[in-house]
Amino acid sequence: MDLQLTGKRVLVTGSTGGIGEGIAKGFAQEGATVIINGRREAEAQRVAAEITSDGGRAIVAVGDLSTDEGVDRVLSVITQELGGLDVLVNNAAGGEHQNDMEAPASVWLSSYNSNVLSMVRLIQQVLPKMKEQGWGRIINISSAAAIQPSPGMGVYSTTKAAVNNLTVTLAQSMDSDKITINAVSPGAIITPAMVEMAQQQGMANTWEEAETTFATMMPQTFPFKRMGKVNEIANVVLFLASPLANYIHGANIRVDGGYIPTIC
Repeated sequence: MDLQLTGKRVLVTGSTGGIGEGIAKGFAQEGATVIINGRREAEAQRVAAEITSDGGRAIVAVGDLSTDEGVDRVLSVITQELGGLDVLVNNAAGGEHQNDMEAPASVWLSSYNSNVLSMVRLIQQVLPKMKEQGWGRIINISSAAAIQPSPGMGVYSTTKAAVNNLTVTLAQSMDSDKITINAVSPGAIITPAMVEMAQQQGMANTWEEAETTFATMMPQTFPFKRMGKVNEIANVVLFLASPLANYIHGANIRVDGGYIPTIC
């Protein structure tokens, strides 16, 4: 299926590793020009180099999106290099996982700033220009934890619930099917960082062993008895970004293998 993404200019925030890197590479394989973003120049250049060596096109825009200055820096690079954006994938996120009632207010504020306000900063600048050009896609990466939070993850879960709310709120303010905004909520996804952690802790020696190890840790009620793969998230994001998804708007698409046992 042709997703009609050739030539689209796509910013994937937090794309120096994990899910963000997988999404960026997926767009590049579909013919889009991808902007690799993160805080680490070396890692951003690595991802961009891998894309270009595979025949794709990528540029690097390093910047800390938890600050106004960082957002301005990233968008300035994009404007100078590409003239604008067609697709914004808000993937960058952070935050500490610690006992919710022991986490000081500064931790809650920092997590909200990194996980929610970073999206707001970008959307406020990108959306008006998408309206001017008459087409655009905004996809916010949320989490299954927004709907089914786990003990000790209240800080993170709260910010992701805010992402879902932000997505729907903004969707209600748009009146053209030329621009859509949606959220994608991954469940438990295995990433290179998780495999590396498993190897360092002596839980596994190979990727396959790590997958098996993590599968044994899944709840008995979990339908698939395995973790998701990065490309399974990327494929959904690519479809939502395509012109084929014109009538999907204000939705939260769960990609969690049935982890959340609810209908909405």
